[in-house]
Amino acid sequence: MNKKVKVINQNEQFEDENILSMYLKEINRIPLLTRDEENDLARKASSGDAYARNKMVESNLRFVVNVAKKYQNQGIPLIDLINEGNIGLMNAIEKYDVDRGYHFISYAVWWIRQAILKSICEKSRTVRLPLNRANELLQIQKMQRKLLHENGEEPSALEIGNELQMDPTLIEDLLAISRDMISLDAPVYGDPSNSTVGDFVEDNYRSADDILMTKALKDDINQALTILSEKERDIIEMRFGLNGAIPMSLKEIGELYNLTKERIRQIEKKAIERMKQPTRLTALESYIA
Repeated sequence: MNKKVKVINQNEQFEDENILSMYLKEINRIPLLTRDEENDLARKASSGDAYARNKMVESNLRFVVNVAKKYQNQGIPLIDLINEGNIGLMNAIEKYDVDRGYHFISYAVWWIRQAILKSICEKSRTVRLPLNRANELLQIQKMQRKLLHENGEEPSALEIGNELQMDPTLIEDLLAISRDMISLDAPVYGDPSNSTVGDFVEDNYRSADDILMTKALKDDINQALTILSEKERDIIEMRFGLNGAIPMSLKEIGELYNLTKERIRQIEKKAIERMKQPTRLTALESYIA
């Protein structure tokens, strides 16, 4: 495979579905990185090593496809969604800090989704947000990025509110408005970088109660995951959408690991059985209605 970054050229025509099929077959032949390989390449990439950066991009292209598929049938061809997602993937590599200890793809998913969502929203409605609210939204989204970079996962409205001394309910409302009503081409006034509000769109909105419950559940689940091997843990995270992963089918996960759907099912079953230790199960049972 060409060592250059595989971002699909927007000027090319993809009327022939065979071209997309060929692209998917090509990227599926690229082996996944081990955690050690990923960490080594990430350190080199952060030091300006272009080969390491491109290697990280190529090895994660199939993840972009899986995310892009979740946003099909919204008026944008899949190949264009993949192209936008690839740009988000490259942005993630530039921001990723390997020494914080979290898995790269869990961090990158946020950037991939943001790039795709921005593209979708730019081609849809353009109702203006009042300027004072646009400035508040800018503060929220900047803090959201900062906390994501520091912690490796999407911050809750409560966490953002604590940093900005803002009401979490207001934060939730503004994020909801930004998805459905804001003009993404409208400039955010007072921002020296000439950002538009479209640069800061989020797609995940929860009530304050849900945020608190989800955080507690996440902590207990992560504790239960510690007994699993790295592969088992990654498969469980991708299967159930944990720690920023996009929920995937057995078939989709199998394609990532070049394993059959049945083999992934076996690994998943074994991992769940290991997590059913009495002490760990008791902690999780309190969340089950």
